[in-house]
Amino acid sequence: MDSSDALLLLTGIGLLVFSFTLAPSSHHYMMMGPYYLGILPSITAIAGIVLIAVPLIKRASESRVAGHPDIIKSDELESEAGNGVPEKIGVAERVLDGDERTLFRLIYENEGITQDSLHFRTGFSHSKISMLVKKLEERGLIYRERFGKTYRIYLSDWLKE
Repeated sequence: MDSSDALLLLTGIGLLVFSFTLAPSSHHYMMMGPYYLGILPSITAIAGIVLIAVPLIKRASESRVAGHPDIIKSDELESEAGNGVPEKIGVAERVLDGDERTLFRLIYENEGITQDSLHFRTGFSHSKISMLVKKLEERGLIYRERFGKTYRIYLSDWLKE
């Protein structure tokens, strides 16, 4: 956890404590003061909860990606490009964006991979995989064949030559 996350947590806890001390102890006090004193504790409590939740959600998403060694990050992919990769494949990877490049690399390395396997290896949703595969197919980089309830995905013949 870095210092900005710690600062957000402390600020959130401070706001929660402030909201509880600011909250009137009985309904009688709310009627005697200005109207905004009745909602101010609620607003500060909500702000405190949000400030506490942001670093926790950030940390949970980072640990989710770190916990799956099969998930390929785009910066790791860039460092691998050009190491014994045929020129056509390298050119195709350079014109693709991050997620498309990730899928394309997996298909190149695992010829005939199933669409379901792509979901498990990348961590992308089924709909995202389907959309990205369709884009790659429309660009003529891959083709797919029906395999039971899923598809096997192959590189286009012109890329193999």
